[in-house]
Amino acid sequence: MRKLSTIALVSCLTLGATAAMAAQTATSGTATQTTKAVKTTTTTTTKVKPGHTSGALTAMDPTAKTITVKDTYTVTDTTKITAKGKAITMADLHVGDTVSVTYTKNGDKWDATRVIVTKAAKM
Repeated sequence: MRKLSTIALVSCLTLGATAAMAAQTATSGTATQTTKAVKTTTTTTTKVKPGHTSGALTAMDPTAKTITVKDTYTVTDTTKITAKGKAITMADLHVGDTVSVTYTKNGDKWDATRVIVTKAAKM
């Protein structure tokens, strides 16, 4: 059975190759073919996984819209800041708050996508 399958496969490949060569010689012998080179550009976009960190808020700059927890993160207009399940603003954050930050890389900086205050600093 194995020999029969092998013989059938070799026969199909031989017939296919013969037909392809015959078609090629038929077109190249009677007509001139013009080929046009087409340049294709493939763009790949890699989906960046968001990062996560947590710890004490060690610094914040409302003017530059940045917060620092181990690293510095930019707070954008789309950053969601919450405490106890309610939306707050950057002005409600305080140095010493324990926060959880979800971020993505944006060029050479890190953009905070979500900031959750897990424990408020004692004032």
